[in-house]
Amino acid sequence: MISYANGGQTPRVNHSPYAAKYHTISTSAGFAASKRMESYEEVGRVSEIFIYPVKSCRGLAVEAAEVTPTGLKYQALMDRHWLVVNEKDHFLTARQEPSLVLVTSSLAEDGSLCLDAPGKDTLRLPVNLEQGRLVHTKVFAVAGEGVDCGDEAAEWFSSYLNRPGTRLLFSASNCKKRDLKEWKMFAEFAETGDEVAFPDYAAFMMLSEASLDNLNAKLDLPVTIRNFRPNIVVTGCSPHAEDSWKSIRVGKAEFRRMKQCDRCVFTTIDPETGVKGEKEPLETLRLYRQAEGAMRKKVGTSPMFGSHLAADREGTIRVGDTVYAVVD
Repeated sequence: MISYANGGQTPRVNHSPYAAKYHTISTSAGFAASKRMESYEEVGRVSEIFIYPVKSCRGLAVEAAEVTPTGLKYQALMDRHWLVVNEKDHFLTARQEPSLVLVTSSLAEDGSLCLDAPGKDTLRLPVNLEQGRLVHTKVFAVAGEGVDCGDEAAEWFSSYLNRPGTRLLFSASNCKKRDLKEWKMFAEFAETGDEVAFPDYAAFMMLSEASLDNLNAKLDLPVTIRNFRPNIVVTGCSPHAEDSWKSIRVGKAEFRRMKQCDRCVFTTIDPETGVKGEKEPLETLRLYRQAEGAMRKKVGTSPMFGSHLAADREGTIRVGDTVYAVVD
């Protein structure tokens, strides 16, 4: 656990409702390599927290979660530590199989992970699997490892997706995590030690309600926050304010902004039906959320919506917590 020098906070008087500023020194032993003093201001509060145990499957809304180096943890469940792969051990997402978004996760009384899907009996999985076939795989440009969850899980997903040879992997504690410094296109945004299991990129994604409301005002048919699969949703700020939050503190947890989140066809999948739409909300986002400069060369016409974050300090976050940020 990383500690704060001088008690962690030195308040400064400011009577603005969203400008409660304070100074803090953060000494990071396991996440970042620098000591810094920064000024935070109150920018909003946490309205929702989501954890996605199985990549591309439906998010589990929770009231509180633990911030760890590799993502959110809810009881025994880690965010995006399970991965669906094809017969060649290549990763599968809802981009190829939209019905994955209908697979729901829950915890049984015995602590096992329960997966449910339309037309399927419940699949129960251990959350501490360490033994099994070790699989080397990649999510986009970054390699990692996972333990094969066995034939029952493979048959369950193969049957549900009508895709023979589908299997499920788990990023166990002894598995190699994906080092984000290895993704050359985005290496400049990662620091040494930024490692994840199976998210597309960063361990955390933050999005504000105001950004969603601003988008929905431009759409004929509104979309929900679930179209964008954030981990942390913030209320009480202006649209896209999260773009400018360099460092973020929630409770005792601290985050570092890596980059904005570039969006793809996943956002067009209806999270309630599993049906992929033709163009929205992606087409409307492209009208006003295009990347600029060097980032435009990296992501092309993919619009930017929300922020990718890394953790610089562990802690518990809760719905209702105040969000503080160092604003660019």
